[in-house]
Amino acid sequence: MPRFLHTSIFVNDMQESVDFYTEKLGLRLLDGPYHYPGNADMAFVGSDWNAYVELVCDLEAHPPYELGNRYEHLAIEADGDLDAYVAALKAKGVTVLKEPYKSPGGTRAIAFVEDPNGIPIELLEPRHRDL
Repeated sequence: MPRFLHTSIFVNDMQESVDFYTEKLGLRLLDGPYHYPGNADMAFVGSDWNAYVELVCDLEAHPPYELGNRYEHLAIEADGDLDAYVAALKAKGVTVLKEPYKSPGGTRAIAFVEDPNGIPIELLEPRHRDL
């Protein structure tokens, strides 16, 4: 059966984005950043290679990227208490778009923060594995 591997996002500043995803959100830098002269810088962040985010900083001259009107958000499951995770992110200067609240189905708490590129990140409390 096919499986989802990764999503790729354009970033405006590679180091700022790597720092956000690793130092603030707590993901690992899996590989990179790699510099491809005249083309792009690339780095890969995640908890492992089963599902990760590919960060791409296009080196060709262009205006800064803007969010597309068909892009919604990235989602990350917190490792432990969601309220404490969001509080720690706030203390690190991360913009919180929505404080923790129960999902529409009422099964999990969720919150939203913003990455340095304006991309919304949905944070979810850990799933109860018996569901």
